Amino acid sequence: MVAALLVELEGGQKQGGPDTQLVVDLLAMKERVYGFLAFTEARPVGLIMLSESAALLAGGAYGIITELYVVPDQRSSGVAMRLIEAAVGLGTAKGWGQLEGGAPRQPIWSRSPNSALYLKAGFAEIGPRLKLPLHSLASQRAKCNAAGRSRLNPRRQRALGRGIPDASSAKFA
Repeated sequence: MVAALLVELEGGQKQGGPDTQLVVDLLAMKERVYGFLAFTEARPVGLIMLSESAALLAGGAYGIITELYVVPDQRSSGVAMRLIEAAVGLGTAKGWGQLEGGAPRQPIWSRSPNSALYLKAGFAEIGPRLKLPLHSLASQRAKCNAAGRSRLNPRRQRALGRGIPDASSAKFA
């Protein structure tokens, strides 16, 4: 199921099989990562993965749906909604203030059946999510540092030139 999810997320472009050890490591984070499998008879037909986070704006701890997948022949059969209901039950039991889920990039989101599913389940759009891939950033930093160049993009370099402090020089208690 993980392999099928990853292939679908990559638009059918298989990037190699799932890293089995990564899956094992994620599932071993029992206090932060949770998952539910849906079955039809003895066949797994869906999965939902969640992680716990915390934020002031969320009022403390909250859950994030990190993966939601239903096999193609079981879509529109209620499997995804039952998985979301299981996630809501877990979040309620854990005292989470809210549950969030990611979505495909716009405009794919507006044409996606997932948008109707999440809205039907009571989710509200809160805006786009952004990401900064740290794995590639670390290798980029190493290359730039070795070459004596700044690892910052030009906009960040200008901000530093205007006296806006760099977080890497901040002191934390």
